[in-house]
Amino acid sequence: MEQPEPAEGWPDRPLSEAEAKAHRTDEGDVIAVWVMDHTSGIRSVVMPPDAPDDAVVDVVLETDTGFEMYSFTRGRWMDYGTQLKDDEESPSMAGTLESYRVLAGESTSF
Repeated sequence: MEQPEPAEGWPDRPLSEAEAKAHRTDEGDVIAVWVMDHTSGIRSVVMPPDAPDDAVVDVVLETDTGFEMYSFTRGRWMDYGTQLKDDEESPSMAGTLESYRVLAGESTSF
């Protein structure tokens, strides 16, 4: 996995579920949008006070070729890079995505 870098074009706040879903239609190659549902304890630490109830802070955009990973950290979105589906040297995303749910689209991987 690559070192995270600030994600370009992302807001300086958590996304609403509707904004996260929009990545499915706004970016033509995204086949599924995965999000993590955090516990209330974690939400209280990572969410700003004005965040919507359905705020999203971890997103994986699945394409035909890989998984693009993003996380809202310390007040900004970070891009954790893309794990390619055909990279046999990388661990499977199945373990990571057990903690996520498909918010939009349909995964072709699991």
